[in-house]
Amino acid sequence: MGAWSLVLTEAVIILVLLGWLVVLLRRRRHSVGESRDQAMLETLYLVNHSLPYLRHALTPHTAARAVKLIYDFLRPTAVALVGEGEILAFVGAGSDHHRPGTRALTQVTQEVLRSGRPIVAPHREAIGCSKPDCPLQSAIVAPLRVRGRTVGCLKIYDDGSHTLTPARIRIADSLARAMSTQMELAELDRQTERLARAELAALQAQISPHFIYNMLNTIAAFIRTDPERAHELLVDFADFTRRAFKRRSGFAPLADELEYVHQYLTLEKARYGERLEVVYRIDPEVLPVSVPVLILQPLVENAIRHGISRKVGPGRVVITAEDRGNEVLVTVSDNGAGMTSVEVEQALREAPRRGLGLANVSERLKSLYGPERGLEIESAPGEGTAIRFRVPKFHAGVAVVKG
Repeated sequence: MGAWSLVLTEAVIILVLLGWLVVLLRRRRHSVGESRDQAMLETLYLVNHSLPYLRHALTPHTAARAVKLIYDFLRPTAVALVGEGEILAFVGAGSDHHRPGTRALTQVTQEVLRSGRPIVAPHREAIGCSKPDCPLQSAIVAPLRVRGRTVGCLKIYDDGSHTLTPARIRIADSLARAMSTQMELAELDRQTERLARAELAALQAQISPHFIYNMLNTIAAFIRTDPERAHELLVDFADFTRRAFKRRSGFAPLADELEYVHQYLTLEKARYGERLEVVYRIDPEVLPVSVPVLILQPLVENAIRHGISRKVGPGRVVITAEDRGNEVLVTVSDNGAGMTSVEVEQALREAPRRGLGLANVSERLKSLYGPERGLEIESAPGEGTAIRFRVPKFHAGVAVVKG
């Protein structure tokens, strides 16, 4: 599931919760004291305030913050969150032996983790705590499930001074379900991030061999004919490769990516000489827009390697970045050899023999911005190729870290 799917899922959750709140507020005009409505409102409040903590996964830190919120709002005897059989957070009576970082040994917890079903323990024996003087007399234990697997549970305890009302049971169960959904979204976020990092690492490794081989041959040729030029190219080449393989964040200003491409093209022009003409058509207002790193260079390399290098006579590469309201349209075009429709289709699949990972770039764009944001390729044999992509000017979760 990509980033766009995550956004849609979260939007649906928010809309459902807002709709629920509107319905409840209307109903409360007629039945303010009804326990079911009160339970729904309390659940909605807790969902709204506790879920942001779990957006960063279930850890001792996030669990402690969520548990404290639930405890302060509901005021039960105790609240606990268990993850993978270990107590992550515990607040309230019994904290002297139900300690975070220790195994959750109560029988009711083990049963919920095993069965994946919520359990109401109405008395101390049903809880199954091994501590003889444990003050906890009843409990509601609801499972936390991610992708069909029980990964923990939410536990709300009472000391016997209050009864386990149906409203309190509904709150615990609904809250656990909402937590499970948020944890699943957090897991999908991490998977998306890992995929993007893996694709970026693959792209960094993929662009190097062919270009490095040709560039070193070019520098070697200049050593004999123009040593000073060879020295300049060697310095430029060293800086280019340093930037290519430096650990960076996933996004950079478009201006930085254009600077990187310009450096790459300076090296390529040393090899092609008058055969290569480069034209930039950039709307100045789009220069600060954040784009994925290493998103332009593979497209430019494709234009030279599979377009200009196979063309008889001089060739031209045009790089365009246009302001299109809420988005930026970036195009890399050439008047080179062009591709057939079959070759275009292969380029948008993973075609290793092409060696440039256009499919990699396209999939990165889709995973970040949605399935409709992949590369668009127009090409015809003998006429050249145009590769386009669109990025939004503003996108949730995008932060540029320059370095």
